[in-house]
Amino acid sequence: TTATSSTLGVPALDLVFALNPRAKPFMLGGDHSNAWPVSAALSRARKNWGIVQPDAHTDLLSERLGVKYCFATWSYHANELVGRGGRLVQVGTRASRRDREHWESTLGVRQFWAEECLRDPERALDAILAHLKSTGVESVYFSNDIDGTDAAWADATGTPESGGLDPEFFVTLIRRLG
Repeated sequence: TTATSSTLGVPALDLVFALNPRAKPFMLGGDHSNAWPVSAALSRARKNWGIVQPDAHTDLLSERLGVKYCFATWSYHANELVGRGGRLVQVGTRASRRDREHWESTLGVRQFWAEECLRDPERALDAILAHLKSTGVESVYFSNDIDGTDAAWADATGTPESGGLDPEFFVTLIRRLG
């Protein structure tokens, strides 16, 4: 079809959701800057949704070097879109200037740090799913930053971090989310 004045400037995912509100987008590539526009479109199309974010870093800055929306800030802004309340769930965190208590108490995110997941993977997976159910989310956007995976498995990332999770943990998490 041809673009009309009513569709010009409308993000592509908004058009997809207008055609099929139940569409399940699958996005690949880039850094977490790409997660922001997906989150923004989902916030306009969904109710009672959450985000599961495997990542070594929190990405919870309100701005970075004067830039409001980028790889280091997307989670902060997406957390607002989902309504806080633990609907942003971060998994595999281990590189942060602040501790877990700071992020959970000030921004209302829920974090499962890598050491907790490594200590007892089954218990961590159960806790992640139980937490999501307790928030009332009906669907999730799974946005995986490869550095959530240990550098032994993903050393070509731009920000490798040791002490991360193995790929099987994330495969199991995806299966259980489904």
